[in-house]
Amino acid sequence: MANWEELPQEILKLIAQRLAIEDFVAFGAVCTSWLSAATKETYDANSKAPWLLTNMYEQMPEICSPSRGRTYPVDSWGTKVMTLSPPGWVLALRKREVRSYMVKEYRIFNPLSRVSIKPPNLEKLRRDSLVRPMLRFRLLFTPIIERMALSSSPSLSRSYAVMISLNGEGRSSWLAFYRSGEDAWREVSPATHPPSSSVVQLIYYNGLFVALDVKLHVTTLNEGESRMESRLVLEQKFEGCPYLVECSGSLLVAWDTTGAEGNRFRVFNVDLEKGTEEEVKSLGKASLFLDKNSSFSMNFDAASCLAGFKPNHIYFTDYFTDFTPNYIRFLDLANDKTEKKIYSMDSGKVETYSDVIGHGHAGQWFRPNF
Repeated sequence: MANWEELPQEILKLIAQRLAIEDFVAFGAVCTSWLSAATKETYDANSKAPWLLTNMYEQMPEICSPSRGRTYPVDSWGTKVMTLSPPGWVLALRKREVRSYMVKEYRIFNPLSRVSIKPPNLEKLRRDSLVRPMLRFRLLFTPIIERMALSSSPSLSRSYAVMISLNGEGRSSWLAFYRSGEDAWREVSPATHPPSSSVVQLIYYNGLFVALDVKLHVTTLNEGESRMESRLVLEQKFEGCPYLVECSGSLLVAWDTTGAEGNRFRVFNVDLEKGTEEEVKSLGKASLFLDKNSSFSMNFDAASCLAGFKPNHIYFTDYFTDFTPNYIRFLDLANDKTEKKIYSMDSGKVETYSDVIGHGHAGQWFRPNF
């Protein structure tokens, strides 16, 4: 064919769907015809290899492609990436001094599209708090967002919701959410009174925001009443860290059990309706990518572009030394040792994950998306 621009759109879309993210972006820059085939709706992040996002010592973040050995600086709104959400968005933090007082500002930011969204004011949430009335009088108390979950990508949907977990009084968390178009956070009442523990995992699953606290209490958001509802308390408890993650339509709890033989994982399928959990021995053609702030799964099929990764494995970051107490693991206060590791669900063996980038900091697993 003399003119590549005249290729049928259905063929161009089939080609675009199989491209890794950097090739997908380059594909759309060739000409108008190719750009019309490489739309945000065409790209399927679930079938593409994950990346690593690094952010150290107030430096600008970087995103790294382990399978290709490429690193790209992220021209983010802030200098600190606080937390991630599976649709490909991060929470960026910027600090500025106002009258000798350090003010924290947040943006929901997409490293790929560079779209930045300003969430509602946290100070108003503190001043108007009904769940935590004592915070109204703590003028120097600045709420810090610890976890974030998105219902969908703001770039792909005009209707989305954001839920956050903030530092509260003592070791208990404080929850709030808002929907697109709203100008204020809606405070969320806890499932127990008074709130008893810190939220260690927060995800969006099957139309629900789901939280897991340090006492292994699984709760979901009742949006209409702005309160959390109890679903179950996990019966299976191990000396380690639990991760909530969606995989092939199911909600899983993956336990990182640290013992004499190193990090071994136990995985359970959680049924929110029945309030039950059942152990999973194999992930089949899927693999899990776990992180303290955000976890996701990848499925291996004919359309996948997952070079360098293997099915039925768990990719995780070992944040802790052998002497780190469990309560510090949950509160994320110890980050003195980080290594990327892989756990095989078949053999039960753990190995160090190696790539061609050579970063000293392990970074966080990240799935680029629009």
